[in-house]
Amino acid sequence: MTRGSAQYTWLESDLASVNRTLTPWLVIEMHRPMYVTEVVYDNETKSWQGPIVAEGMQDEIEDLLYTYQVDVVLSGHYHSYLRTCDGLYLHKCDNGGPLYFTVGTGGAPLNGNGTTILQGEHYTEHFSKEHWGVGRATVFNASSMHWEFIEVEGNVLDEVWITRDRGVN
Repeated sequence: MTRGSAQYTWLESDLASVNRTLTPWLVIEMHRPMYVTEVVYDNETKSWQGPIVAEGMQDEIEDLLYTYQVDVVLSGHYHSYLRTCDGLYLHKCDNGGPLYFTVGTGGAPLNGNGTTILQGEHYTEHFSKEHWGVGRATVFNASSMHWEFIEVEGNVLDEVWITRDRGVN
């Protein structure tokens, strides 16, 4: 995913080809999250696995997401739920970037006691490693989307309205 690689070139071309009049919401899905709140203890290596992959993705592709006004980034990997602040770019909230969700709560064992929370991650709006669940996005129109994190029992544990004004009618 480094700049100039085939994968980077594909992503840039794909993002540039989006007609925001026809596709007002731009949602990216990736396995590994770009922003994390936790580190996981690896029993095989007997070490804490930190956010090095996330930091690498931030260095390589975060500018692309900002340039092409990506609205939402969905990811998994960590067996927990995370919602960042809106507009996250260069570790700053309300800075023109996307809203990031990590939803890795679909059935595998949750991270539980094998994780620790990173300190000072001011961009974390909601975090849970205690509930299995799913994310649900409902697009109402070109400027309003509603997001919910719903645990398996059906309770909504987190929700947020996402609004955008991209000049699309």
